[in-house]
Amino acid sequence: MVTQKSITQSSASEPHSSAASNAPVIMSTVIDAGIANPRSEPPDPQYPSASEPADPPAPAHIFTFTHSVPAEVVRTAPVSCTYGPFRVWGTLGEGAYGVAMGAEDVASNRLLCLKVFPKHHLERKSRKDVLLNELEAYKRLSCAFPCPAADFLMGLEMSFQTKDKICFVMDLMASDLFYYLKHNPTYCVPNARRWAAQMTLGINALHEIGIIHRDIKAANILIDVQQNVRITDFGVSYVNTDEGPLDRQQNYSSEPVGTTCTMAPEVLRNKSDPRPLKYGTPADWWSLGCVIYELVSKKHEVRFFVTKDDVFSYVSWCSSGDRPSKRFPAFEELREDLEDLISGLLQPVPSSRFGFAEVVNHRSFLFEPGMSEFTDAYSRALGRKEFPCSLPDLRCGRETNAAEIWFRQPSWEKSHVPNLDWVKAALFSPSL
Repeated sequence: MVTQKSITQSSASEPHSSAASNAPVIMSTVIDAGIANPRSEPPDPQYPSASEPADPPAPAHIFTFTHSVPAEVVRTAPVSCTYGPFRVWGTLGEGAYGVAMGAEDVASNRLLCLKVFPKHHLERKSRKDVLLNELEAYKRLSCAFPCPAADFLMGLEMSFQTKDKICFVMDLMASDLFYYLKHNPTYCVPNARRWAAQMTLGINALHEIGIIHRDIKAANILIDVQQNVRITDFGVSYVNTDEGPLDRQQNYSSEPVGTTCTMAPEVLRNKSDPRPLKYGTPADWWSLGCVIYELVSKKHEVRFFVTKDDVFSYVSWCSSGDRPSKRFPAFEELREDLEDLISGLLQPVPSSRFGFAEVVNHRSFLFEPGMSEFTDAYSRALGRKEFPCSLPDLRCGRETNAAEIWFRQPSWEKSHVPNLDWVKAALFSPSL
């Protein structure tokens, strides 16, 4: 995971992860109708998102220049007009496998993030597999962008290489959820329900095109300039050879990958089990439960689980018939409907765990009779105000000639690695 931060902000520590043919069609659930739960009235929201929250916190340096691509074009369809070379301004953050660099496309001045991998990483099979797997996932996602739910997934504009680096090019983001939880938790409160709904839609979109993320956590939830969610970091994702929807009841992989604090028990067991068992899409819904808990708990920096012993202790508590309390201690501060949502997502038995349908229809997402956070979720996200001041200031007052220029390496050079250069197909707005 590479976290995008302001160049002047200190990077918070986060646990590191373990290590196409026809265009896929996402079977989108209709979410424009009311999804009220008839069993109860809308609760008093613990995270009041019915009203517009305050402006997002600005980074230490105010962002001073704008995208050259017209906003209406960017919003109606992803437009690939980025080919390099790039002005590279500095490091935004570091992850287990690469470094995030703030950059501009020289031709258009479009603000970008370059996820940079040293070429020598390809000498280690495990790192090479992560890089190639992430590129494959992004290629799959590029075919899914006509689906509205893909707006909540990070997209790749292109990949290119220099003499000693491999670079993934993507839009510049404001920050990530982990940073907000740690440094500005009060800002998370009014956004929590909306962000939880967007994460739900994004995870389901992945499952509909044959991808299990396997590392959903706060640090992999980026927040864009409109303060909407973008799920990112597909290096350890499972990418099915079939591009169609994954079956919730089917198991696909036995690899014990992810981050311990958000790893489902059926995945975590495979770390030590000599005969690992396969798992499926419910693993992502468990991880979502962990992230939602961080969002809505009073102590936003406190994770539900920290170690694998915490996970298995919780599993034992859930299966105990003589437990002293019907409420797990971590749930005691939560409103009843939120406890029901999170405990449903953190159900140890995968077949009994909440999935997309249960989350979409859950009463905790209601904010008035007949109105859910999922109601018109896509159009409301699209219509949100942009906050350019939330983006990192890449220049920090420097002149244009202060930036290093990175060019794409010609394919005939000796150090060029085949099959790593890729450009997303251009999709043009019908309004142009």
